[in-house]
Amino acid sequence: MGQIPRGRRITTRGEILSLLGGRRVRGEALELFWRPATEDRPRGTCITPKFGHTAVQRNRLRRRLKELMRASVLAAPLARDYLVRARPAAYELDFEGLEAALMELVEDIGEQP
Repeated sequence: MGQIPRGRRITTRGEILSLLGGRRVRGEALELFWRPATEDRPRGTCITPKFGHTAVQRNRLRRRLKELMRASVLAAPLARDYLVRARPAAYELDFEGLEAALMELVEDIGEQP
């Protein structure tokens, strides 16, 4: 598993809050926020709230989401900023389940601006 490359990360509070106030699609396990990119390439970040789970469970979920973002969402040709926020049901999914949930959300937004 790899990290989101440094140039493709969204790290500042202002950018994260801007994304949280933007467009969103919601699934049972994940929420995907997006907006047109502020740079010429896709960038992303993940939020994994505790929801009463241990640090080990939270870190595992975060690593899995980051890998999915790097391998799938950020490989897309559209220049967008993305934020994936885990919902409580995400903790129950394995890697393949998370991938299916995320890809479903990405398909939902499709070619929307």
